[in-house]
Amino acid sequence: MGFFSMSQTFSRLNFNYKTKRNTPKTEYLLNKNTPFDVAEAFRNLKAALSVSVPKQEGGVVIEMTSAYPEEGKTTVSVNLALMFALSNAKVLLIDADIRKGRVAKYFKTKPVPGLSDYLSGLVELDDAIHTSRINKNLSFITCGTHSPRPYELLESDEAQNMIKELKKRYDYIFIDTPPMLLISDALALTPVTDGAVLVCRHMSSYISDISRALSTLRFAKANILGVVVNDYNVPQAKKSGNGYTKKYYYYSYEYNNKEDETVDTGAPDQPQIPADPAAKTQKTQYAPDEQSAKKKQHQ
Repeated sequence: MGFFSMSQTFSRLNFNYKTKRNTPKTEYLLNKNTPFDVAEAFRNLKAALSVSVPKQEGGVVIEMTSAYPEEGKTTVSVNLALMFALSNAKVLLIDADIRKGRVAKYFKTKPVPGLSDYLSGLVELDDAIHTSRINKNLSFITCGTHSPRPYELLESDEAQNMIKELKKRYDYIFIDTPPMLLISDALALTPVTDGAVLVCRHMSSYISDISRALSTLRFAKANILGVVVNDYNVPQAKKSGNGYTKKYYYYSYEYNNKEDETVDTGAPDQPQIPADPAAKTQKTQYAPDEQSAKKKQHQ
């Protein structure tokens, strides 16, 4: 997975744990068994977003959306929020898909109480916020009770005031919104966000649909940060001549053969994410005299 701003190019996301269309959906979270290239893809995405929308006082709000369902939007949103939380930032993930939200399934909890319950005045805000058992820095708000008027709830003054209050508490807020071209709910919260990310699926999403979704975001005056192309597989048969592709897979092989190289942030029930190979310590280099002395000892 990679990520680039819209002024550069489309991003490629090598993350194929999502199932194909018309098959049972699965929920996947980064963990110690995650392949290195998948974990590194989310690191790259996190780094690109951090540069595009730097951390600021009052928190950063990022809208995650897609053109149509089953393009990996929620999987990318949940794992991206987790990756930010692993860097000791206070992160909140909001499931704004009141009609068919799935964030609760990733954390194996019930969807109520959630967003719609708070916006309807049924619960207090603190009652709707859940702390993740995976990482203490990650909290989430589920979709809540299904409502016949989700757009009106998301567009309400209560929703606007809720975002203002949450920005005081969290460094980053990710809003998982419904598909852009299917229903208009995603546009309700666009004015209060600092940027939007469009998720699509390789060899599944149509270019025309992506263009329409981007045009809709532009019409809503959204700050389009970029496009994530999900489920993209790097063609291993085509090795680049400059050696970068080979080196990338070499790092992955190195990690898979060393069980003790994981990042431990110290939180209980913490997922262990493959360590960054750039942080590996190099072998000790001996001076010429020291090398000669060691050879003599062996002799």
